This record gives sequence, structure tokens and C-alpha cells, in this order.
Amino acid sequence: MRFYCPACWADFGEDFDWCPHCGLDVREFWASKDYVEKLVLALNHPEKSTPIRAAWILGKLRDPKAVKALIGLIGKTKDVYLAVAAVRALAEIGTHDAIAFLETVCDHPARMVREAARKALDQDSCEPVNRQQPPNEELGR
Repeated sequence: MRFYCPACWADFGEDFDWCPHCGLDVREFWASKDYVEKLVLALNHPEKSTPIRAAWILGKLRDPKAVKALIGLIGKTKDVYLAVAAVRALAEIGTHDAIAFLETVCDHPARMVREAARKALDQDSCEPVNRQQPPNEELGR
């Protein structure tokens, strides 16, 4: 089993009261956080499946306190699966800010993320409705 410091994310093979790397009082730190705050912190966990699970749980809890962190996560992560999990969580939370942000995700560079936003917004496409196609030179003869 691996243990991680929630401040510096150093990992250790045993559980410490104090992080040997940065000196954080780990027990006090965790005692000072509520469940949602702990899940928001877990969005930055170095083990790849933990942030995805944390995003999923945050969506199920529908706590508006998680919106800002989920939005930030989508902007900074290179992991499309994590970004999709964050999009889905924002959709489940459903606040005005969450939905407004999802409308901007239709421009995300990753297709999976754009499609998750489209599905979350219950739209057929993220493309603008009145988008004009450029003329085809060969057909214009």
C-alpha cells in the first residue's frame, strides 16, 4: 500500500503522522477538511484512477463547492478520461456556473471531452447551428 502527502503528493510505503518530505502534519490536515474538501484535493492525486473516482463522487454528491475545482481541472489536465469525468460531474452538479462552463467546453481540443459536454447539455452537436461550410472549389465549376 502507498501513502501520499496531501500537500506535496510525495509517496511513502508506510503511514506517517508528519510528511517526511514537506513536514505537513498529515493527521491534523485531514482532520481539518470535510468530505467534499478531501475529494477536491483528490482531484490532484498522482495515482491516475483516484482523481477520476473523486470527480465521479463529487458529481453524485452534487455539492456546488466542487464546481470551481472541476472547472480548473478540465483546463489543466492532459488526461481526457479525467476531463470527461469532470464534465460529467459538472453536469450532475448542474449549477448555473457549471452549465455555463460546459457550454464553453464544446471548443475543447479533445473530441471525447467535447462529446461528453454535448451529451451533458443534451445537444445533438457542439457545432454552431448556423455554421456555413466553405465553398467546394470543384463543385463550383
